[in-house]
Amino acid sequence: MAKKSSSEERRSAAREQARQIAEAQAKREKTVKVTVYSAIAVVVVGVLVVVGVLVFQSSRPGLAPKNLASGAIAYASSGDGVMAVAPEGDAEEIEASGLPDVSESEAAEGAPRVKVYLDFQCPGCAAFEETNAQTLSRLAAEGTIIAEYEPVSILDRFSGGNEYSTRSANMVTCLADSGQTDVLPEVFSALFAAQPEEGSGGMEDDELLSIAEEAGADLSAPVSEETAAEIGDGGSATVEDCVTGVAFKKYVTDEAQTALNDEGLEGTPYITIDGEPYTGNWSDAQAFGADLLRAAGQIS
Repeated sequence: MAKKSSSEERRSAAREQARQIAEAQAKREKTVKVTVYSAIAVVVVGVLVVVGVLVFQSSRPGLAPKNLASGAIAYASSGDGVMAVAPEGDAEEIEASGLPDVSESEAAEGAPRVKVYLDFQCPGCAAFEETNAQTLSRLAAEGTIIAEYEPVSILDRFSGGNEYSTRSANMVTCLADSGQTDVLPEVFSALFAAQPEEGSGGMEDDELLSIAEEAGADLSAPVSEETAAEIGDGGSATVEDCVTGVAFKKYVTDEAQTALNDEGLEGTPYITIDGEPYTGNWSDAQAFGADLLRAAGQIS
């Protein structure tokens, strides 16, 4: 009987040891699961926070400049030249831009709005500028038309990775925001004259700034108070700060997307007359000028 009792005791002890080992293993597995699930939960929460921030940032309107509305600026007769006026667009944006209404200009009643969408990386836009800039400027100064310009950024992929289309359009926006609307036509011409070849590296900031300065821009001029409050150190910022910081990147890209989605833009240069696509031959300066006079009702 003693041997049998001892054998039973050993079996009972073995069973108890096995039970304790299984219980310890179950506890370890539960602890591991809790740790893993907690870590996953932390990662998921973190991802959701990041996604939420990105969605919020992408849904926020970009910093809006003064003296541009819907990405565009217009020029009409001042009596002895041209003055910047509000382009056609959203009334709220135009009011916020600070631009005067065309009724404050000397443009003829019913003068057609000739709008040019351009990309500073676009060779066709450079050709359009060389062929027709003087005609547009002259007819606007005479009060025959209202000339509108909207720089867009759709050719960044052709600038060697440095987003030249966006950065050059941003520089123009910075100049407008600082109130230098009078110098923009000269800056446009200078940018097209120095246009980098497609596929090559676009100009760096110092080159862009040098071109603007040589065209008459004041790089030390302050940007608007609203812009300075966003980008300035202590609430002050200059055109140069605005350019190097690409302050209006979101604004420029958002307006380009709007033009692509809602305004018929498929490529540049894209010209409209009173909102209708121009289908004539802009590469012939004489023919293009005649079409503008025809739209203004000056010839039949």
